[in-house]
Amino acid sequence: MDVTILGSGSPIPDPQRAGTGITISIDGELVLLDCGPGTVERMLDADINPKSIESVFFTHHHMDHNASFFHFAIASWTLGRRDLTVYGPTGTTSLVEAMYQVYESDLEYRRSFGRSLDGITDIEIVDVDDEFASRIGNCRISAMQVDHSIETYAYRFDDESTGESVVFSGDTTIVDGFAEFAQGADVLIQDACIGPMLDTPPSNKPVWTKYFSPDQRYLDRLGEVHCTPAECGEIAADADVDTLVLTHLTPYLDPEQMKSNAQQSFDGAVIVAEDGLQLKSPL
Repeated sequence: MDVTILGSGSPIPDPQRAGTGITISIDGELVLLDCGPGTVERMLDADINPKSIESVFFTHHHMDHNASFFHFAIASWTLGRRDLTVYGPTGTTSLVEAMYQVYESDLEYRRSFGRSLDGITDIEIVDVDDEFASRIGNCRISAMQVDHSIETYAYRFDDESTGESVVFSGDTTIVDGFAEFAQGADVLIQDACIGPMLDTPPSNKPVWTKYFSPDQRYLDRLGEVHCTPAECGEIAADADVDTLVLTHLTPYLDPEQMKSNAQQSFDGAVIVAEDGLQLKSPL
């Protein structure tokens, strides 16, 4: 399995980090996990044709994880995609139906150019819960509900032909049973939203304090529903994974200190995600 981090960012807009989006190649097929702001543009940056993706998995329905879904669905259909299955928790059906309501005239206009509406008006929706299990080719896919502010799921992908496995935590704090869910994975892509900050913001990033100055209550609330790098390291160690990828990063986090904090309890490989990060098989 090949993994590409399309977007490694958070709800705070950042030119260097799109919203959450990840592709995994499994048995010759690309699947998309989440579709946050900027996902389609990051696909093009990674030389991924949007029409090649026929399966989308949503961890949850916060805007930094789904805001580009309408863009992806319509753009990939326009480019020639004719099948799409969308997997996700409560709210997934509403998301797809909202697209039909908002863009009904848009789609009819595009059909007037002679395009079939196959692949856009017949999107298949699959509900995800703790009992969810599916397959794509030789890959077994499972889900586990995690602990965030709304219903949220982690996903595990196990390629039975290669023995490779990838787990994406979604947004979560530490939750009982997750280390068992991720046990032995080659790669754990883990929410690390709360972390040590740089002393001096880099010059190539916006000065967000001009626009947004979170108070301590806000920061405390984030800590209730996200993980720190140190907590990510503990999870990775308990799960005995090979590689830990820290993602969902807010502006001004210190990558080196994040890595160091995770390594306090985890002796495997630690990577602080950037948009465009690629992990190639064998993982």
